[in-house]
Amino acid sequence: MTPFDYAVGLITILVGLALSDVCVSLHKLLRQGPALRWDGRVILLVALVITVITGMWFSVWAIRAVSAVLWFPFYLTLFLEFMVLFLVCAACLPDDAVEHRDLGAFYEQNRRYVWSLFALFQTSFFCHWLYFWSVVPHQGSFSGRHSSVVVGATVLGPLLLFLLLAFIRSRRFHYAALVVLVPYHLYIYWRATLAA
Repeated sequence: MTPFDYAVGLITILVGLALSDVCVSLHKLLRQGPALRWDGRVILLVALVITVITGMWFSVWAIRAVSAVLWFPFYLTLFLEFMVLFLVCAACLPDDAVEHRDLGAFYEQNRRYVWSLFALFQTSFFCHWLYFWSVVPHQGSFSGRHSSVVVGATVLGPLLLFLLLAFIRSRRFHYAALVVLVPYHLYIYWRATLAA
């Protein structure tokens, strides 16, 4: 076992707990049957959350050769970033399916909280991206075929959208943004691999 394997273990546990929370909440909702009133925004949000946290777990592999990852203060920032993602996972579905049978109302109640957490996560992700871009410009998925300006825009673009989602109430805007965000993140992580 390498030091990186040891370090990534704690993050893996956090990812597992986050995905377990989503699965348990989804199970409780599905058990409600016809009493539950679904909302497409919640379904798209769950798809986005699962894609982002799983993709981020793959992204950690891309930085395995960066020595700073094994330095406690830096590792702590990575762990806190995943902790924010855990909070997003915990907030995307209701814990009490009986109390929240109308998922549209649940989404509206949690809209600002969820998207503010996503914005906080993306801010942290952008700071980490700046570090990897400046210190290790050719490291894994943090370099690439695109110019640094284009790549930076692809990191900052979702941040702007998350902030808008936190403050704009329009149902159409939320649907449109989610329909863009889910395929966008699938595209970003589609070629991620754990191959050496």
